[in-house]
Amino acid sequence: MRVENILWAGILFLLFIIITILNFTGKIFYFLHPRLYVYSIFASLMLFILFLFEAFKLFKEEHHHHHKIRVLPYFMFLIFIFVVGTYEFENASQNIAQNKEANFTIPFRQTGGTIKDGKIEVNNKNYLDVMDELHRNIDKYEGREIKIDGFVFRDRSFSKNQFVVARMLITCCVADAQIIGLMVEGEYDVKENEWVRVEGGIKKGIYNGEIIPVITAKRVKSIEKPKDEYIYP
Repeated sequence: MRVENILWAGILFLLFIIITILNFTGKIFYFLHPRLYVYSIFASLMLFILFLFEAFKLFKEEHHHHHKIRVLPYFMFLIFIFVVGTYEFENASQNIAQNKEANFTIPFRQTGGTIKDGKIEVNNKNYLDVMDELHRNIDKYEGREIKIDGFVFRDRSFSKNQFVVARMLITCCVADAQIIGLMVEGEYDVKENEWVRVEGGIKKGIYNGEIIPVITAKRVKSIEKPKDEYIYP
């Protein structure tokens, strides 16, 4: 019985267990868009079938083969197992944001329409519509009050009194994740990656030569991280 075949069968079974647990707990959505959930279930089933097929081959073998074990073909699978095993799910947005830059424009056109009168309260359902509308028609909403939740993101180019109240936009999977949000200005003692609720007035600002909506903060308070921290189109 080849040691390499045993290794491959073990990897397949471990991958099946990991993907199944991620699917069952909902943590798979830290890696991909909910609309792709069915493909994740399919992948889990196929891994189990491949494991059964490999296990059947092992039991059918009648002779022992002595070969040098080739680790390289399984290296990517081992990396995936290691990453999932050590991934800090509680800091998912912050982990992704480490090597990202803030995006102050929505990468696709929304069709949600206008914003209702009164204080603008941003939530997961209207998030992209509000962002798109504010960026496209900032003159219309200048001076309006807004309330929005997100994590604190800072870039080296920001001044000391600036930060982005940010969310992660996932259009397919974490590989295409983008930081979106609104610039906030105000003297508030907030920590990088801290989840906050910002309330204030909207004004026009300039960043990298472009006009963007900016919140002049009146209140910034710490909040618990939301259950659904990503934004999906």
